[in-house]
Amino acid sequence: MPFTFSTLRTAAVRLSIAALVTLGALAPQPVSAQPSDSWKGTVAPFYLWATRINGDISTRAGTVPVYMTFEDAEHRLASAFSFHVEAEKGRVGLFGDLDFVRLSTDADFTLQGPLATVVHGDVQVDNTTFEAGASYLLSSDPKRNLAIIAGLRTLTLSNTIDFTTPNVTLTPVDASRTAVSGFGGFTFRPELSPKLSLLSRGDIGGGSGFSWSALLGFEYRPKPWAGLVIGYKGMGADFGKDDDDVPIRKVSLTYYGPIFGLNLHWGAR
Repeated sequence: MPFTFSTLRTAAVRLSIAALVTLGALAPQPVSAQPSDSWKGTVAPFYLWATRINGDISTRAGTVPVYMTFEDAEHRLASAFSFHVEAEKGRVGLFGDLDFVRLSTDADFTLQGPLATVVHGDVQVDNTTFEAGASYLLSSDPKRNLAIIAGLRTLTLSNTIDFTTPNVTLTPVDASRTAVSGFGGFTFRPELSPKLSLLSRGDIGGGSGFSWSALLGFEYRPKPWAGLVIGYKGMGADFGKDDDDVPIRKVSLTYYGPIFGLNLHWGAR
């Protein structure tokens, strides 16, 4: 083929492309952020979970359906306490969570027998949830921030029921029952912007009771050491049997509602 200016121009273009590809291969590549070797963590000294409760509780006196909105709980709330803490170093993290709510309410119970009898009871219900676990960061990229989690969850339900009926004499119920579940799941907390992050979590567990939890929310950090949290959380627990020979026989409850909180951070972000 005769050598022409067009041939020279084509060769020059190919050579330029080859040079650019070679330089691109040899140029330093951006390195993804590496987990910090120093400790960092988060403390949420108090957060509000405006929860609804739905389910059933079975006792020796019968089974009562439970449905309580946050507005109902607000009027029946006797006391509440919550605390969350987590710490990370490198890819490994630890976390703990404690939530306690005491509610006072009343309900009608149906006594089982040849003749169904309905009695009225004044109920005090304590719900205590405790979690402790560990996490392992799969991606250190702030825009991904994906981790697997595993741990132990306990749910303790304590009931005090005083029956008020003129026709039937019943011994007050003062009992508690605890379900213990090992759980596994994930957290996904990507940074959407320098001050805004997505918060999500899902897990499922089993043991002396079945349980699950899920969370979806956002954290806005006006300061590196403080973040405002808003989201929606759900949790379910199912344990016990109708024929268990204990005061609280079977519990099947679902908790769900919006959450609001303040996170305090320390260490490298």
